[in-house]
Amino acid sequence: MVRKSYFKVPSVEKMLGGLKFTGAYSQRNLVKKLLDLNPTDEGMQIRTNILPIRFLRGASTGVEASRKAYKHGALIRLSQPESREEAIASYEIPLKIRERDFSALQEKKEENIEFIGYTWQPVQGNDRRWRVVLFPSVTDAVGIFAYSENITGGIDVKGYENARKAKTEGASIVCGIPSRTKKKQRYIEKLVHVPVIGTDERRAVIWSLRADREVSPEQSLYQDIRYTWQFDPKSSDVFTFSPQDIAAYLAVAGHALKKDKNWTPMEMNPFPLPSRKGYDFAKLLNNNVLIYDPTLKDEPRLRHLHLPEKAILQARLIGVLGHDASVYWDWDRDGKLREYDFAKQGEK
Repeated sequence: MVRKSYFKVPSVEKMLGGLKFTGAYSQRNLVKKLLDLNPTDEGMQIRTNILPIRFLRGASTGVEASRKAYKHGALIRLSQPESREEAIASYEIPLKIRERDFSALQEKKEENIEFIGYTWQPVQGNDRRWRVVLFPSVTDAVGIFAYSENITGGIDVKGYENARKAKTEGASIVCGIPSRTKKKQRYIEKLVHVPVIGTDERRAVIWSLRADREVSPEQSLYQDIRYTWQFDPKSSDVFTFSPQDIAAYLAVAGHALKKDKNWTPMEMNPFPLPSRKGYDFAKLLNNNVLIYDPTLKDEPRLRHLHLPEKAILQARLIGVLGHDASVYWDWDRDGKLREYDFAKQGEK
């Protein structure tokens, strides 16, 4: 599969030939060192392990260790309401809950932050699978959203107009999302349990949000995984949001605002919107950072960061800068989400 130019990351060879690299041999103060890089012509070779040692033990390759980290990595469990009644009675929106829980990262030493994302559980309905959001999925979603808004005419949103009766269960909204792969048509997915009515029930509906989607090859890294959670030994099913799922939700929230100034989907948004600095940090990890992997056969034994490694570094950014500076979008400070990467041209 060939990525559209907008979504391509430079090869290791191109990075080594075009950037002036420095080395990082310790995890201490690593985020600051990365933030100090000039993304135009500077790069970082990380020569220390980002993954916790428990995932490296017994792993014969870096890929194997990263797969273990992807399946069993630590997640921030949101301090959400635990029942439908509690959710309806609560006046806390998801943003405030995330702000409280993410801010706790500032109490940890940077090198001790090992989270790859966060999780919550529905408070009503038959589907009580834990929902999982990985930090790179959020920044990747903003890239997909910006690309679709600027290059392809936006993500198609269908069904919102007929969803006004969805008071207690939320709406089902179909979205057509541009592929990141060349010559691939849009694929279709349906977001279910989307809160679109501004009643108290919206505070319970949002925790059931999920996507029914076509499985695209480019989503393979983000598919649902089965394993036992450390805090719930009886549960082995989870739903992991892909970047496309999150981009679709952003499009639905934007559509509701434009069509009839309905703030409910945005108010109840369960996904953090990165600041421009947070988004640029994610781009830096893709375009300016390599990591030494002793399990590679060929010199110089450098590769791009794997998904869990990027996730941990994005969590550490929250710990270093704080919630508002990293995963809170401020219109006056950051500008429009759709303009984070533009003007940049890609292919339809």
